[in-house]
Amino acid sequence: MENQSKSSAWAPTLEMISSATNQVQVLSNDPIIGERTLAELQMSDTSTLGAVALNSGGLLIDNGWLRILGSGHAEICGDLRSWNGLGEHPVTLSFKPQGYFIVAYDVAGGFFALHAQSPTVFYFAPDTLDWEDTEKGYTDFLDWALNGDLEQYYSTFRWKGWEREVGELSGSQAILIYPFLWTKEGRRIHQSERKAILVEELWDLQQDMRKQGFGS
Repeated sequence: MENQSKSSAWAPTLEMISSATNQVQVLSNDPIIGERTLAELQMSDTSTLGAVALNSGGLLIDNGWLRILGSGHAEICGDLRSWNGLGEHPVTLSFKPQGYFIVAYDVAGGFFALHAQSPTVFYFAPDTLDWEDTEKGYTDFLDWALNGDLEQYYSTFRWKGWEREVGELSGSQAILIYPFLWTKEGRRIHQSERKAILVEELWDLQQDMRKQGFGS
């Protein structure tokens, strides 16, 4: 892209993507919206996060199970601006991600975010309803998403045939799993009931339960 700086991180990011061991799809974006996203985030494309924001609508990883936010696309819920209270159309949330900057989510209700006081990415785990430090910076987190053993990481969240159900989701949906993953009964994932709901509804539901003291 002509608007890339000479030291843009997009070229090495594309190299990471091209050599990924996990299935990945780069979503296209409107270059003008990409530039606007970068400006509103007050970032540079010399960072991996800035390069993803400028040059992509987002990334769908592992058949869409994991979704990395960019500057927005119909096949992903929101973008780096809207999830974090910026832009013309912020995602409508009853519970704001106070102190956290959402960068990705998975369809089981997990959210990845940078913390205001930490250089590492945290994971909001739907089986504990708590934030857990991945101890990875954004670039290392993206490398893990592209090459990590996601099957093992999500082994207690996935059921037989999950690929088909995830493939039937619209870009705005995730999957509500019941019994909830944080309950003892929720560990029997193959016996669970599942329902497609809006991603922001799943976020609010889990944050409300956390506020009430459920989870770990």
